[in-house]
Amino acid sequence: MARILVIEDDPEIGGNVCDFLEQRGHACHWAGDGYVGLALAANEPPELVVLDLNLPRMDGLTWARRYRRELEGNAPLIMLTARDELGDKLAGFDAGADDYLIKPFELAELAVRVEALLRRAQGRPLAGALRRGRLEIDRDARRVRVDDAEVRLPPKPFQLIELLAARDGRVFSHEELERAIWGDEEFRSEALRTLVATTRRLFAQAGCELDPIETLHGHGYRLRTR
Repeated sequence: MARILVIEDDPEIGGNVCDFLEQRGHACHWAGDGYVGLALAANEPPELVVLDLNLPRMDGLTWARRYRRELEGNAPLIMLTARDELGDKLAGFDAGADDYLIKPFELAELAVRVEALLRRAQGRPLAGALRRGRLEIDRDARRVRVDDAEVRLPPKPFQLIELLAARDGRVFSHEELERAIWGDEEFRSEALRTLVATTRRLFAQAGCELDPIETLHGHGYRLRTR
């Protein structure tokens, strides 16, 4: 059983999602707008969030960014939206989403995605700290530091850095990283380039001179520690 926060302004959709997930053994809380959802997340951290993109008062992208940065929330996040353009999906991932489901959707498909994200989150390796040159990754606390600067990373950028650091010096191909992070999603290639750019930007915003990702054109990516 997992604590799931559903943020959806349509009470019928929100109610149906909660009822369906509760029938599968989860504990659900529903919020009708982003501000209520943020308050609920602060009061009792969820283990997974189902988030509508078009919310009153605070849209889903803003909510995701505030949840990741202000609350330092690391629960898997599924975005629900009627927008099916690639740019919209990439914007969602850039804001901190882990998955994307287009409306209208089947509740059974949502449940499958929920279970997959929960299994992935529970299966993440927790083995203390990884130290690679100036870079330190605390797997238990899900934190990254370069020298004395802490870099706050949403789940997918953290997953990318953790993957690269786990095999220091190894070059990962695009395909290897895509399969590890997204599985078989059809929009992987653009999403990987966006993820790499987002991760680099987060390090720069934290005041780090170190660009942690080295691009080897025609081959892939590896960790840069110096």
